[in-house]
Amino acid sequence: MASSPAGQPSASWVKFVNERPIASLVLTAVIATQLGTYFGYVFPAFGLPTLPWPMYNGALGTGIFGPNWGTYFEDGSNAAGLFFVGQALHFVNGIVFGILFGVLFRGMLNLKDSNGGNIAKGLIYGVIMTIISVAVLVPYAYVPYQGYGLFLLDGPDGWKLPFSILVWHLIYGFFLGALYQPKEKEATA
Repeated sequence: MASSPAGQPSASWVKFVNERPIASLVLTAVIATQLGTYFGYVFPAFGLPTLPWPMYNGALGTGIFGPNWGTYFEDGSNAAGLFFVGQALHFVNGIVFGILFGVLFRGMLNLKDSNGGNIAKGLIYGVIMTIISVAVLVPYAYVPYQGYGLFLLDGPDGWKLPFSILVWHLIYGFFLGALYQPKEKEATA
């Protein structure tokens, strides 16, 4: 069995991606979401705040929001339900945004897919998702009324929270770009 060049997906994966583009996007998005989520939980090891996206999504999904949503966990009885609702929503988000990457966004950027171009597309997608997240979603949906402000710079973590969100989305985008690399159809004259 021939091996693939370093940094390139295996021939069997490329075949799967080309034959089943949506299924491969879903699988790629699940992998990218899981890896990003793992790193989001271990960010404190690097001096950054944790990013418990499943808990934030769980709070949104169950209608818990406002300045004291953390008090919902005080007796510990609600955490599991909140986590599992949030985990489901988190992975649905990751899959939907992964499909949007493959179906819409990849084709919008005029970067050559070989030599890291596809990974660059994933990283650019991650930056765009970060801007949306820190400008709108986190300050106005996840932690509303808590004074974080636009781009989260007024929060208790200062620059660290928006930087963590950037790193999280770069991890997600990297894996989207690295794993979803369909062969482009050759133009016929």
